[in-house]
Formats: sequence, structure tokens, C-alpha cells
Amino acid sequence: MLLAVVSACAVSAQAGAAGQQADAPVLSERQLARQLADEREWSRRFLQASRAYANGQWEEAERLAKRAVAFDRDQPDGLTLLAAVYAAQGRDELAGQTYQAALALSPRRGDLLNNYGGWLCSHGQAAEALVLFDRAALDAHAAPADLHVNAGICAQRSGQWERALEELRKALVFYPEHPGALESMASLQLQRGNPMAARAFYQRRLGAAPATASVLQLAIKVEEQLGDKAAAEHYKSRLDQAQGAGQDADARVDQQ
Repeated sequence: MLLAVVSACAVSAQAGAAGQQADAPVLSERQLARQLADEREWSRRFLQASRAYANGQWEEAERLAKRAVAFDRDQPDGLTLLAAVYAAQGRDELAGQTYQAALALSPRRGDLLNNYGGWLCSHGQAAEALVLFDRAALDAHAAPADLHVNAGICAQRSGQWERALEELRKALVFYPEHPGALESMASLQLQRGNPMAARAFYQRRLGAAPATASVLQLAIKVEEQLGDKAAAEHYKSRLDQAQGAGQDADARVDQQ
């Protein structure tokens, strides 16, 4: 699963505002007070929308994100969050347009490049996405582990196995227990015909974070290729329990 970077938006927004203040003309005390009040109000709206998004309240998150965007249309973080909400709702075309609009406001920001690149890759435009990931890597403030995971997943989907391997290795240098990197590496090793290496990575993934149905499905495939029927049945049992509890393919399941 490609990773969207939305949790750091508020921090990056504040950093951007600070940079604008440093370059702006000297403000009167009254003007400065008004500017600070506006920034606080935008942050309040953004954080409300972020909380709704984190809680899976898509309609409420959309409403609140639109309020943040309406308050400051030059702030890319509000648009980024709105795009993530659209993506969560399955409104993919609108999500892509909104990610692109956010990037147009700040074309060098790594998190924005990463998000739009992730959307492009998810929609069959791997070549364009990988170019954006390369541009994102030039931003020292970008989240490097998530960026390299996305680039690795995208390279794997487009059949560029060597680049995928390189990107995922870089991600694990920055964050050795990154769940997405470990699961993606396991998948890549299985695809490359190396189920023993795949087993090592999926086991690390299970130790790094609560299991999801997707990693259990991967574990089943690996153990079936290795001929370990008992292990495959174990993971099938866990998967059946998760599905019986009504959890979807990306839901967390209890560790056993």
C-alpha cells in the first residue's frame, strides 16, 4: 500500500509560515496580531479536519478540510488533507486533481511530491510517479523512509525490481522496522523467487507492528511455496478469524 504523508502537514505549514514571515516586510503590531490570529484559526480548522480523517469520519473530514481550504487557499496542506479524504472515499479523480493543486502551490516540497507521486503510481503512471519521487528526495525535509517505500512499491509494480530493491533497502536504513518497507521487501523477494528471504522479512514485519490481513495473505503464499503446510494453515486460521470479525484487507488483526 502506498503511503500518504498527511500527519506532518501542520508542522510543515507552521514552518512555511515562519519562513514567509522572515522574508515579509516589517508589520505593524496590529498587522502582526491579525496575521497570528489568522494562522491560529487556520491551524484550528486544519487540526479539526485531521482528527476527523484519523478517525475515519470521511464526510466530516471533507467538510472541515474544505473549511480550512476556504480560509486560506494558498496553503497546500489543507488541499493535501482534502485530497487524502477524497482518496479514502474512493473519489480517485478528484483526489488526483487536488493533490496536483496542492503541489502547484509549493512545487519543491517533498511531502507533496510524494503524495501526488503515490496517486500517480496507484493509477498506472509509474514512470511519472518515479520522477516525482526523485524530485522529492532533493527536499531535506521530506520523510525519507516513507518516500523510499513508495518509490520501491512503484518500481516493483512497474517491473523495475533492482530499483525497487534499492529503494526499500534505503527505507530500512532510515527506519529498520518500517512495517511498509518490511512487507514490501517480503513481497518483492517472493516475486523474485526467494521465499526464504521473503519469510525473514514477513516475520520481521509481524514483529514490528500488529498484523494486517494483507501481511497474513503474504505469509500464506510464502509458506505454501516453502512447503510448510503447518505454518500456512496457522496463518490461514488467523486470516479466517480476522475476516470473520468483519475486518477488511487492510485492517489490523490480533497478534497470536
